[in-house]
Amino acid sequence: MKDPAYWKKWAQEFLQDLEHRGPDDQGLVFMLRNKEPLPVNVSQKNYPDSLQYMPVKTYDESVQPGITGFLVHKRLSIIAPGVRGHQPMCDATGRYWLTFNGEIFNYIELRKQYRLNTITDTDTEVLLELWAKMEEKCLPVLDGFFAFCVYDSLENTYTVVRDRTGVKPVYFRKSDNGFAFASEEKTLRKLAGSTNLNPQAVYLHMKHSMTDAVQWFDEVETLKAGHWIKWIPNLRSLIVRKWFDPVGTNRLQERKDLRELLFDSMRKRLRSDVPIGFAVSGGIDSAIILGLGRWLLGMDAKLHLFSVGAPGLPGDESAWQQKVHQKHGGSWHRIDAAQFSTDDLRDLVAKTARPAVAWNNVGHFVLCRTVRNNDITVLFNGQGADELFGGYPDYFVQAYNQDKHSITDFKDHWPLSPNKIRAMALKRKLRNWMSDSMKKSIDKRIWGQAFDSEIIQSNDIELHPPVRDLTELMMGDYYGNSLDPKFYGRLQQMLAWEDRNGMAFQLESRNPFADDLSLPGSLFGKFGLKELSEGGYPKGILRNAFKDLLPLDLYARTDKKGFTLPEDWLNMREMPRWESFVLSSRLDPYVQRSYREKLWKLRDKCTPLDRNRLFKLTALGMFLEDLG
Repeated sequence: MKDPAYWKKWAQEFLQDLEHRGPDDQGLVFMLRNKEPLPVNVSQKNYPDSLQYMPVKTYDESVQPGITGFLVHKRLSIIAPGVRGHQPMCDATGRYWLTFNGEIFNYIELRKQYRLNTITDTDTEVLLELWAKMEEKCLPVLDGFFAFCVYDSLENTYTVVRDRTGVKPVYFRKSDNGFAFASEEKTLRKLAGSTNLNPQAVYLHMKHSMTDAVQWFDEVETLKAGHWIKWIPNLRSLIVRKWFDPVGTNRLQERKDLRELLFDSMRKRLRSDVPIGFAVSGGIDSAIILGLGRWLLGMDAKLHLFSVGAPGLPGDESAWQQKVHQKHGGSWHRIDAAQFSTDDLRDLVAKTARPAVAWNNVGHFVLCRTVRNNDITVLFNGQGADELFGGYPDYFVQAYNQDKHSITDFKDHWPLSPNKIRAMALKRKLRNWMSDSMKKSIDKRIWGQAFDSEIIQSNDIELHPPVRDLTELMMGDYYGNSLDPKFYGRLQQMLAWEDRNGMAFQLESRNPFADDLSLPGSLFGKFGLKELSEGGYPKGILRNAFKDLLPLDLYARTDKKGFTLPEDWLNMREMPRWESFVLSSRLDPYVQRSYREKLWKLRDKCTPLDRNRLFKLTALGMFLEDLG
């Protein structure tokens, strides 16, 4: 039995370490042996006593013998700001207590459908009352993104749930001392008392620019998307279950009208009691999201648009962003990538506790900072559209190997030249033909100077794992390892960065293509790449459904390649400031010093690829120095 000082210390640690994620309110509930849970006033606010979950007692009055656990919450208010949305929240019976991070966009419809009696006008209470009625059976009807924990005071269990695509993070740790979870790793690392990195995480960071494929810390785990875990303290037992099956769920859904689906999705996702903004990259995905917002909110609505450009430099998208602005109007906030510096990278690593892999991580970080500085709390993005509608070149490579004749009629509009697609297809086919030992042999020749042979040999995560067909590849990119452990999760990595960068500045990201309940099931397995490329254009089915929302030039554009920045230009300019990080002694246990010294010595003559490696080493050095 732990003494009261232990519980007070760790409750304070969690509240302090999550401070940046929720500036609007904070809550704490102590679980007590043979007594009802006790909400604690840690905000020094005057809460109404009309609701049973409102805290009355102060910290000092609440810390007492018999504490068995706690829930803490830091709130970023989006729906129904004010004290009535205080968390942790309990249901009408007092049995269930909830701490919830995310949004349930169909909460109004669910309240009506299930005849829920609620008094706070929050999606939190709808989720809580649904859980009280159905427990985990309510999960399939939730449209949105979420990470939450429900404490059952009758059974003395904690159930922690993560959404379908992993928009919101959940980390946890189980040890002989008990169980803990959080939205970030920092306090869990403190509980573990270890700062040792997983060498595989460092290897994948350098080799494939993967930041979330494996655990960075051996004693801190990530809850997979579409899973829940239940901690049963009385049995010291942890149960893990998969609640969302991408294959089975999508197979059961029928094709629906795309335009109707997205309009309905955006209508619900525009629900907010705080100001919203739109990221505009210069591509069709973000332009359509903005167009839907303009259509639904009206021409008189003041919309805020945010873009990162690099006028006069490689990868600049300013001209395309301007066309979108001219089409839909609004207050356009432009960020010049030429102003990015090593200081921004340093700030990113410090605030997100992750090493960046490229300047586009920094670009998004600065974008989030700018959005919040303009008093915007919710930002719409277009993540997920490429995976749903077949936009990535990888899908054309797979289709070429699978059935090249199905896509050759529109080869002039492929996202890369036919020669490049053919070359990539041949390389992919050869790689898939190789045995594991042959692959490891090649990896050792490339990375043997930087990493120990054991690390290279033990890695089994590939950037392009073999797949049965195009549908499996697209779903693997969308759902990641919750579909199959061989997928690292292209979309999940981008969503993880959206959460980290956004929460660093108390900003919520909304991605209708990545968190909608019905959209994936209406697309995956229902269309081939030729059908998705309707009219001979990549993502043509999306372009044609929303042609009226796109500038004419952008409708016909096929050369957009993600969030592009003048990466190499920035690397060459900023590289003189990186020596202390590249050669930091803290990197010695993970990346061979001789390799780093050689790379640094040849920095003025090295290739763009090697300069990117120096960038990643710099970010790693910063990350390790922060860990101490």
